[in-house]
Amino acid sequence: MSLTTAADRIWTSWSRTGLYCLAGIGSIWTARRLQDLISFVYFHFIRKSSLHRLKAPDASGPPWALITGASDGIGKGFAQELCHEGFNVILHGRNAQKLEVVRDELLKQYPQRSVEIFILDAASIATHHADLEAQLQKRFGHLNLRLLVNNVATTSSPLFAPLTTRTSAEIALGIEGTAHFPASITRALLPHLHRHQPAAILNIGSGVSELPAPYLTFYSAAKAYNKVFSANLAAELRAEEGWGGVEVLALLVGMVATNTPAVREPSFLVPSARRFAKCCLGFVGCGRRVVWPYWPHAVQFGGMMGMLPGWMLERAVLGIVAEERAKDGVVEKGKVS
Repeated sequence: MSLTTAADRIWTSWSRTGLYCLAGIGSIWTARRLQDLISFVYFHFIRKSSLHRLKAPDASGPPWALITGASDGIGKGFAQELCHEGFNVILHGRNAQKLEVVRDELLKQYPQRSVEIFILDAASIATHHADLEAQLQKRFGHLNLRLLVNNVATTSSPLFAPLTTRTSAEIALGIEGTAHFPASITRALLPHLHRHQPAAILNIGSGVSELPAPYLTFYSAAKAYNKVFSANLAAELRAEEGWGGVEVLALLVGMVATNTPAVREPSFLVPSARRFAKCCLGFVGCGRRVVWPYWPHAVQFGGMMGMLPGWMLERAVLGIVAEERAKDGVVEKGKVS
């Protein structure tokens, strides 16, 4: 056999092996993508919510849910949807007048429900943390509390601005209200939820924790904290004996039609606050720790944007931020500072 013939045979063998390896890798990749697609379809369109398990009355009476930041937007959407689902609700916020308006609206639409109000500025939790648990126990300790929705977040105006223009007070208040307060009220209410399990804690996160978020530096960091806090608490409760009936779920959010900080109209990619809340409640009992509850957001952020190279994604986000800043009158047209 000549050297040329031997070399050809070796090359042919290597080529065949290489093709088999590439085919194997391709098959594994395709199988994984198919698994992801099947899982996506199941979780968003087929799987049934376990919310009904939280609605069972006990010796303390009918089920209750506490929603933080409930005077407007997503929090108000949760209050509406939960009343529709048969829960009595506790509305938390810092503005008594706004909360009373929401309470009156709910009672007019759902006269068979009960609605309580809990007034506390989330950004002041550092100075009120000592009596938070006592307040909650005194006012709501006798209720059949089954659900906590940590929706509140503290933002500064304008929403999009360079860190150098923020004051230390703004940064502190933003972190206190967005990260510290949800952790504190969760700690305070865990004994109640444990007593009435099955129960659930829904922590509202944000897509800005998953993307480059220029001009939202400490807000996006606080939202990332919420996601990690939620996942770790879920693992902790699963490890603790007797706590398996308390579910903890982080819910990631894209744009939602609210009037804060600016008015947004509902669209395919921008659901109404109530529609978004309904999607979130549909994931109760899903067995996951972090989810995109609104499927177009999952496609937009987890799929399309997730496939972009980092530099391209950052440029795309900067373009979106420039448009939002221009709408708010923060920058001159065509200029990003």
